[in-house]
Amino acid sequence: MPNEVRNLPRLMAVAHALGPLRERVVFVGGAVVNLYSTTPTTTPEPRITDDVDCIIEVAPRTAFHQLEDDLRALGFVNDVASGVICRWSYQGLTVDVMPTDPTILGFGNSWYAAGYAQAMRYTLPDSTSIQLLSPVYFLATKLAALRDRGWSDLRVSQDLEDIVHVVDNRLELLTELAHAEETVRTYIHQQLQELLAHPAFDEALSWTLPYGADHTYQETVHQRLRELAHES
Repeated sequence: MPNEVRNLPRLMAVAHALGPLRERVVFVGGAVVNLYSTTPTTTPEPRITDDVDCIIEVAPRTAFHQLEDDLRALGFVNDVASGVICRWSYQGLTVDVMPTDPTILGFGNSWYAAGYAQAMRYTLPDSTSIQLLSPVYFLATKLAALRDRGWSDLRVSQDLEDIVHVVDNRLELLTELAHAEETVRTYIHQQLQELLAHPAFDEALSWTLPYGADHTYQETVHQRLRELAHES
């Protein structure tokens, strides 16, 4: 079964489970990466992810406690055993609910707040409407995550895998980046330039591409990354 088929049922189930909170959250992470694809055939297929991630704007801290109460009322249970303070369980599903404000839980992503403010609508196959980060902000969050937790070994980075998948499968990304706000555009340029200069990048890219991908395919992806890195 294609990975996107495995990820979508989880995403749709969580979207339904959130009930009225669905209008307040923006879905992020690996579970939604294939939703950015606009090519007829997605290559490579996205990885299977066990959890569904979403962000929400809550302030002050007391509002976050109210959010926790609201989640419990909907049937979500704190996943204490995982040791991840933002993690919840719902009927066998794993859901990470993260505030856009990093001070509330003590961690976060520097692009969550800006991305949340410019989220876009997406209609799932079951006609459920959800919110996603725009493609540009999704890329920015993934580059920030890669720098934070995957820079030392690019070959095993799931963030790099997601970055390559979006770059490879969203052909209008270059145009979208050209029309993005200067702050996020400059950040993406800088991070991609440093990624391309990483001594392990070429090897990591070959690990990330689908099995059997030839040199021409790898060079095509590499060229798209270079174009994004130097777009002006």
